[in-house]
This record gives sequence, C-alpha cells and structure tokens, in this order.
Amino acid sequence: MIGVPLCVYNPFMKILVCIKQVSETVGGITQVMNRFDEYALEEAIRIKERFMAAGLDAVVHVITLGPEQAAAVVKRAFGMGADKGWHLVTDPNQNGSSAVTAGLMAGAVKGGAYDLVVTGIMSQDRMEGQTGPILAELMGLACATGVVATSLVPGSSCLTVERELEKGARESLSITLPALLTVQAGINTPRYPSLSNVLKASKKTIQTLVVPGGTVDTQTTVRLEAPLKSRAGRVLGGTLDDKALALFTLLRERGIL
Repeated sequence: MIGVPLCVYNPFMKILVCIKQVSETVGGITQVMNRFDEYALEEAIRIKERFMAAGLDAVVHVITLGPEQAAAVVKRAFGMGADKGWHLVTDPNQNGSSAVTAGLMAGAVKGGAYDLVVTGIMSQDRMEGQTGPILAELMGLACATGVVATSLVPGSSCLTVERELEKGARESLSITLPALLTVQAGINTPRYPSLSNVLKASKKTIQTLVVPGGTVDTQTTVRLEAPLKSRAGRVLGGTLDDKALALFTLLRERGIL
C-alpha cells in the first residue's frame, strides 16, 4: 500500500535557499547570482508571503560558498526579501566538487531545523545538478528534482510539487516536510530587489565562516571517452516516389508498420 503523507499543523515555515555566484561573461568580469538559484529564491519568498498573508510566520535564509566577493549574491538575496544569509568563505583558487560543497553547507546549517530547502536545478557554470540531491542525503531530507510547480497550504506540513519529465510530461508528488527541492527555470518570474529591501539589506549582517585552506578539493577528471556509435543513419536516394517506397519498405521490414 502506498503511504499517504501525514499532514500536521505547521504555523512557522523556515526555509533555506542555496545560492551561488557565477560568471555572467566568459572572461569572468561580471559576477551574478546563478539564474537557476534566482528561481529557487523567488519560489521560497512566494511561499513565505503566502504564510504571512494567512497570518502565520515564515523566514527565508540563504547560504552561499565562495570567495569574499560572493557576499554580493547574499546582499542581492536580502534585496529580494531573504531574512538572513550565510557565507562560507573559500580561497579564490579553490573550486570544490558538488559533494564537498554540499558537505560544507550541511555542516554549516546543522541543527537549523529547516522545513524546506530549495536550490536551483543546477549551476550555469558547471551544470552538474548534484549539489541539491547530495545535500538532501546529508541532511536526511526527502528530495524532488526538476520542480516546475509547488502547492503548499499555509500552516500545513504537506507539500505538493510537479516535476518536469521528458517529452513534456509531468509527475505530481505529495511530500511531507521537511524536504529539499531543486527547481527548474521558468517555475516563476524572479523579482528585482525592491528599494526598501535594498535599504534594509545594508543594515543586515552576513554570517561568515571561513573554510580552512585545503578543505575544498578540486574535482579531478579521471578520463574522457568518445561515445560508442550505436545507430547509423541512412540516406534514401532517387525520386520522391522512390524515397517514399524505400521508407515504406524499410519500416515494414522492421515491424514498425
């Protein structure tokens, strides 16, 4: 028998969003928030707003890992509506794997008792899509990836999400919080930081934790291999009638028609 999520009353929602600073240009001159993480942050803020509109409390915290300049994305998150931010400061030359990044973040927020953790589906620089699922495993959370829609009744611990599958199909899941979601681009339209929030952000303190040198190891490429050729194309020649007959014969021989 398939288990049914047990919903309990949850008057306070505590959300954590993982964000990353990436290079917007090839030369790395302009640094911005990873665009997938912008969608994650916007979704978290919308959930917070739904709770507050219902007379309940909710907070959104953010966490990032990177060199000192990465603090800029935390400030932008404040401008969008985040309440508190963590910055795990690393050496500029260190570029940790997804597993190491997730491990450091899990250690930093241990005991935070978050109801919901939200990340972008991937980072636009590495495009691995592994940090979120690994973080969920380390934190012992249920995990749904590629989320394109969420539905949560304020005060409930049960969350309904839709996942994007191949060929336009979607999968609907009911999850009992706490849980972690990785969200897909297009789930919403991220807001621009408001002037009032920007002014408030200047007064907020970013919680920093310096990561010891050598802790973040670079990911090593073991080997590269060319993909195996599994299919061969066939060009049909002749007139249009010849091509149509050849295609019909080929499809019939292979049992397609």
